[in-house]
Amino acid sequence: MNIVYLDNAATTKPDAYIVSNAVRLTEEIFFNPSALYRGGMAAKKMIAEARDKIERLYFGKKVIFTSCGSESDNTAIFSFAKRGNIVTTKAEHSAVYNCCNALKQKGFDVRFASLESGGAVNVDDLTSLVDENTTLVSVVHVVNETGAINDIEAIAAAVKKINDKVIFHSDGVQAFGKISSKLKNVDLYSVSAHKIGGLKGTGALIYNEKLRFQPYVFGGGQEEGLRSGTENVLGIKVFADCAEKYNDNLSEYFDMACECKKAFINALDGKYFKMISPENASPYVVSFSAVGLRGQVVQAMADDEGYIIGTGSACSSKNPHSRIISSFENDKNVLDGVLRVSFSPETKCEDVVSAAKTLNAIAEKLNYKIAPKRRA
Repeated sequence: MNIVYLDNAATTKPDAYIVSNAVRLTEEIFFNPSALYRGGMAAKKMIAEARDKIERLYFGKKVIFTSCGSESDNTAIFSFAKRGNIVTTKAEHSAVYNCCNALKQKGFDVRFASLESGGAVNVDDLTSLVDENTTLVSVVHVVNETGAINDIEAIAAAVKKINDKVIFHSDGVQAFGKISSKLKNVDLYSVSAHKIGGLKGTGALIYNEKLRFQPYVFGGGQEEGLRSGTENVLGIKVFADCAEKYNDNLSEYFDMACECKKAFINALDGKYFKMISPENASPYVVSFSAVGLRGQVVQAMADDEGYIIGTGSACSSKNPHSRIISSFENDKNVLDGVLRVSFSPETKCEDVVSAAKTLNAIAEKLNYKIAPKRRA
């Protein structure tokens, strides 16, 4: 059976060409980058070259390599949430949201801004929460569940107009390599390798070089003392090469994703499905609902047909619905049926159309089965 993978917001397939080249290179240069002999220095140079590639994308910013986007988020939050109050949004990835809740439980004043329909932050509400005692503001760039885009540059500027001492962080995991941003006013930006064809186990925190902060992971003093632990040379090498590839093809890939998004939405039957993603969302992510059905059931049936899609649910007994989508949608029938498809440069338009038609058939079948119960 042919498999069509449409859950790229969760993870992308590693870039085979980049990975194979990096593996060949690291088979020769497998040494510990902290070692002072020739092999160790060669490994250290490989990391330096990778760092330079990513730093060139954001002039004036520096890079710490981490194990993942979640570690990058944790490093940013716990490094700068030291006093005063913290402002964030209800649309944050759990790596930010749960950090802020952990701080709240310790007595920190944490303020959560409300959302617009579709998941973007209500900017007026966010700025109303910022005052002279705010030390950290964290706003996600692209919402992972709906694709809603926050204009983080404009938001950061508005925040710093109120309090110019605020440190502004953004989780850019779903935006990096896909949505253009110069990060002029953004101090900290979290990214991850496996969302752009890289390997799991590698991320980075892009930061303003003027910042001075304590490390989150202590040990041997790697990454200029800001993130200890023997570096993942292979992961870092692949990450930088993938970042370069995505950046070089940013417009082309964006247009391809737009075509896939348009084709999918046009093929999806509005009789059974309701769009959740806003019109101006990232074209890489489409969130929608099989209204009145269970999203997990539709997902499983699609999987049986060879189509791998995501859901927006936390899938737990205590929280059966998406925390983010529940912040702006209160119709239980919509929340029950939340689904998500997400694209990569490898996604083909004919496959997304085929997926939509399969979902239409599944929804029709399920609605036919439950129709007698509804009439009763």
